[in-house]
Amino acid sequence: MKRQGIKYFTSELKGILIKTLKLRRDAVRSYALYDLMLNTGLRLAEVMGLDVGDVENRTVLEVIGKGSKFREIPLNKAIREHIQDFLSWKKKKGEGLSADSPLFVSRLGKRLSKRAVQRDLAKWVKQAGIEGHFTPHSLRHTVGTELLNKTGNLRVVQEFLGHADISTTQIYTHVSREQIQQAADLLAI
Repeated sequence: MKRQGIKYFTSELKGILIKTLKLRRDAVRSYALYDLMLNTGLRLAEVMGLDVGDVENRTVLEVIGKGSKFREIPLNKAIREHIQDFLSWKKKKGEGLSADSPLFVSRLGKRLSKRAVQRDLAKWVKQAGIEGHFTPHSLRHTVGTELLNKTGNLRVVQEFLGHADISTTQIYTHVSREQIQQAADLLAI
């Protein structure tokens, strides 16, 4: 879906994408990557820079983001469990598990490139039967939109996503027809 210049996955489309990845044995890395992004709102550069030690046995993810800004992102129980499952899979594959090993690597054992992730997401969006062009940043927009819809608190979204200025966060304040109808219903006497 696209509103006010941002493209994001609706709850339904997000569910379709995650279910597609979860069911495919050839999508273990992609599932872990996109699930992590959808649970943390990480930018692509931030997630590509993660090492095993950044996530292993952690309840809070510490990242240096855009503008060299430090932020802490709580890791919910579901994503912590998924990270542990992914690390077990990496071990079975013979991938590096030292603290300074890249979390996400290519088939050649190198840190994944941004372009590889862009192509990979496009492939899985198509496999899931989702129409439209979605980028890895669409996952971040999905988090911002979902957080605002669930909390109603723009400041929480700002802090979670690490926006320096609240005006950046305001792109998530798009209003749906359903919300306008609910507002009208609230005024009924």
